[in-house]
Amino acid sequence: MTYIAVVVLVILAIVLFFRVLTGISKRLNRRTSAEVADRIERHMQGTEGPWDWDDFTSVPIADDHLDAIRLRCLELEHVLPEERVAELERTVERLRNNAPDR
Repeated sequence: MTYIAVVVLVILAIVLFFRVLTGISKRLNRRTSAEVADRIERHMQGTEGPWDWDDFTSVPIADDHLDAIRLRCLELEHVLPEERVAELERTVERLRNNAPDR
């Protein structure tokens, strides 16, 4: 019984540790609408570095609206290429034209 309790406590500690790291990461990752649009455009053009897209989709953004866009970009990895490109283009256009920098 105590062995199970120790295992559960260790798992909870690990989960808490990663939640804290995610929160810190999110607060430090302050991006503007223009920066997010640039990241997406570079990805579509293929002019980014080898890990840029992974970095973009893996690290939470402080602004909740921009973070939702980041998460949607991640979901689009599983969509047909034509649909993916079309949605990414619309997203970049919205970021450039409608959304104020935050």
